[in-house]
Amino acid sequence: MTRLPERESIRFLDRFLPPSPARILAVGSGQQGVARALAEKGYAVTALEEDSDFHHYEPDEPFDAILFARSLHHLAPVDRALDCARGALTKGGVLMADEVAFDRVNVHTARWLYDLESVLVAARLVMPPGPEHAAERRPLARWRLEHVSDPPLVTGHDMLAAARERFEMTAVEEAPYLYRYLADRMQEGADTGAVLEAVLELESRLIRERDIAAAGLRFVGKSSG
Repeated sequence: MTRLPERESIRFLDRFLPPSPARILAVGSGQQGVARALAEKGYAVTALEEDSDFHHYEPDEPFDAILFARSLHHLAPVDRALDCARGALTKGGVLMADEVAFDRVNVHTARWLYDLESVLVAARLVMPPGPEHAAERRPLARWRLEHVSDPPLVTGHDMLAAARERFEMTAVEEAPYLYRYLADRMQEGADTGAVLEAVLELESRLIRERDIAAAGLRFVGKSSG
């Protein structure tokens, strides 16, 4: 069964993908569920497992769509990654990104996430964080610690700016994303699916009401060839 984060990605993709059997490149490890679901819909899907391989990827023929789902923020320098994407698309091909904009998370949003996490950990629905993260009691400091990377992760601001320079943007949306961090650590059990659905619904509502920041960023662009 496809996990909730992948189902959410597929619902986004269904709104913008060209009709099957279009050729799609899905970039990033952990996207097997998305790639499999798209293949079942009749698309010709190529899944590039390792994010780092994309900078050197040369397709035999261009794709009708390229999907970055939880992968573009790993592809520094992002300008180079999107130049590669533009070169691998047909004229009028579609770039799609379902990403994290970790730079948009503020202290109130981080506190909400970690307070919720503590309840789910106590209920034994979510695995506890690692000791190096749990030791940091300041919510925003912990969030930043969890997103330290070498090379640094690409911010939502930089992903969107680079995409706008290279593609005709047709959609830019805020999206829930924090529930995915909890989904990745959910304990196996009969009740976790319903709990995660409730967390997604709650996060979505709080974003709409501007009570927390949207950590998810989705955008679609068209290649001019």
